[in-house]
Amino acid sequence: MRTVTTRLMGFLLVILGAWGGIVAYVGPRIGFRMDSAAAWDWTTTRWELHAAPGAAVVLGGLLLLVAAPRAAARFGALLALLGGMWLVVGPLFASLWLGSNPETQLASSTLSQAARPLGYHYGTGLLIVAITAYAWALCTALVAVMPYPGRTRRDDVIEDSDLSAMLNAE
Repeated sequence: MRTVTTRLMGFLLVILGAWGGIVAYVGPRIGFRMDSAAAWDWTTTRWELHAAPGAAVVLGGLLLLVAAPRAAARFGALLALLGGMWLVVGPLFASLWLGSNPETQLASSTLSQAARPLGYHYGTGLLIVAITAYAWALCTALVAVMPYPGRTRRDDVIEDSDLSAMLNAE
């Protein structure tokens, strides 16, 4: 199951998941902050909106990167898909349990304010979902149709009556 393309998709998911999980912690150090918390400040918001989905995507990417059985690769793709989806929709619903804070803001007045949610949540999550969808399609495209044990597939075998009918038609 480990093709070069699925390995590449797994590697990209590991990189994007690591970024999605760690951006809230290192962002304040490089001037890329979403809230007023300090760098490496462990808060519920950062855990629920960054670290947990980032870890899910990294784990899913690692499963795609090294998984030989198709079931493990599909589980990895599903795990990365759920993490990517949470990066996109989590901030939209987080205000229900977190209240109003800068992580859950939707309106922006400057371009840099509009770009932050893309780098923190939405852009990262959408890239993860797109790559995961491609990886999932790769996992299902490689499934070979196998007949039941002891039986042959009807479309693989030309029956004698069909063969004689084709030969007599000429």
